[in-house]
Amino acid sequence: MAPEYEASWWLGHEYRVAKHEVGVEYGRWTRMFGPVFRIKAALWQKDVVVISDNVAVKHIYQNAYTYVKSPAFQPVVVKVVGRGVVWAEGDEHKFQRKMVSPGFSITAVKKMAPGVMACVDKMIHRLQNDCKGKNDVFNMCDYVPACTLDIIGQVGFGYDFGHETPEGKAILQAWHTDVKLFSTFAAFLAPIVIGVAPWITKLPIKELHEDSTAKKVIHQVGRKLLQEPPNMDGTDIFSILVRESYQDKKRPSAERRLDDNTLLDNILSFFMAGFETTSGAIQLILLDLAKNPEVQSKLRDEILNADSSDVDIIESLPYLDAVTREGLRLHPSARDTHRVAIHDDIIPLKNPVLLGDGTTVTSIPVKAGDGFTIPFLVQNTDPSVWGSDSYEFKPERWMKDGGLPQGSELPGGPFSNISNFVDGPRLCIGWRLAIQEIKLILSSMIKNFEFRDTGAKVEKYISPAVQPFVDGKAAQLPLKVIPLQH
Repeated sequence: MAPEYEASWWLGHEYRVAKHEVGVEYGRWTRMFGPVFRIKAALWQKDVVVISDNVAVKHIYQNAYTYVKSPAFQPVVVKVVGRGVVWAEGDEHKFQRKMVSPGFSITAVKKMAPGVMACVDKMIHRLQNDCKGKNDVFNMCDYVPACTLDIIGQVGFGYDFGHETPEGKAILQAWHTDVKLFSTFAAFLAPIVIGVAPWITKLPIKELHEDSTAKKVIHQVGRKLLQEPPNMDGTDIFSILVRESYQDKKRPSAERRLDDNTLLDNILSFFMAGFETTSGAIQLILLDLAKNPEVQSKLRDEILNADSSDVDIIESLPYLDAVTREGLRLHPSARDTHRVAIHDDIIPLKNPVLLGDGTTVTSIPVKAGDGFTIPFLVQNTDPSVWGSDSYEFKPERWMKDGGLPQGSELPGGPFSNISNFVDGPRLCIGWRLAIQEIKLILSSMIKNFEFRDTGAKVEKYISPAVQPFVDGKAAQLPLKVIPLQH
């Protein structure tokens, strides 16, 4: 159990986690108690077990239909991203996952690259036009999120959600508002209250029933597109999924297909996840590069010496790949993931755990209703696994012999065995696209600009994904930007 004296009598340990930077409290408690410990939940709910033991984490991920997302939050998920694959559980999740997978295959993502590059080029030109001197300071939160929004519009819909379009402006404005609101105490408390009293979501309160701005815009645009014949040549996710459903419509005996609402809700889910989480990671990697000019210079040399017009070459650059992996290791886009057991079970442990009563256990007995939290950053930076420099930005660790832990020491996942994209049946379906975006944006930014640290103290908080803060203000990442001539 995390120290009792650190728990609020009504907010438990959860508020300590929320009010500190991402990973700080989880990391401190892990160093004190090991990779398995309990914390007190807010509002006198059941204690939550925090787990970073990699064997236990793998067990939970692989048994995703035993360890589900909290049912109490389903109404909130529906309001924000609808009833897509993020919301679905059990057989419904299996069905939706199968139906949307063609939109995220290796071939599909590769075909999206030209659309990604077109959006990146627009951001580069915008930033070049805004640069007036050699030491201009820009807030990267005004540029990178707009670019990733534009990208998701293109690869998700084949639709222009640029920062100057009405739809793009509406979504970006709503995002800035949400980022500011999410960091408040009320935003911390609201989902906990809903978890305690789910019936609150049925009250006639406008805010509890009105869809998010992004959901309204995506459904509006999508319904217009659904009235048109399917684009048989479109490489965007929407066109791919519509073609899949269209083929089913032509075959009366076909199995169940995605109905229009579920199709649009899945596009919305990918839209929100891809837009916000990817932009946060990119911004924080840019900060790492600004603070490590030798790494930035080495990366720039690699990019300039390559054929940067060939996307395949860019994506295969070894040092860019190492920078991407190291940046994601240090900056997972979420603080943690929560799971609730719906069946009794036994979770195996890699190493024995000493309990408060002095007994030692090699597994955890689980009762239906038990809750678990898996902290991402703790797994990605555990000094006992990654070494004494685990919190430092060192891309070289990915390129030298013996620089990395054994895969058996890590939680698993589709990319480098780091925790960011989880694993098992619920691993992030869009992970390939996220990696592509990060590499193409970073390569273009570093090729065209030099970034320098301003000395501002940048902190990382959840709002609602990981965002940079300065002086308590959300979505702030000031960097000196110097245009380069080639």
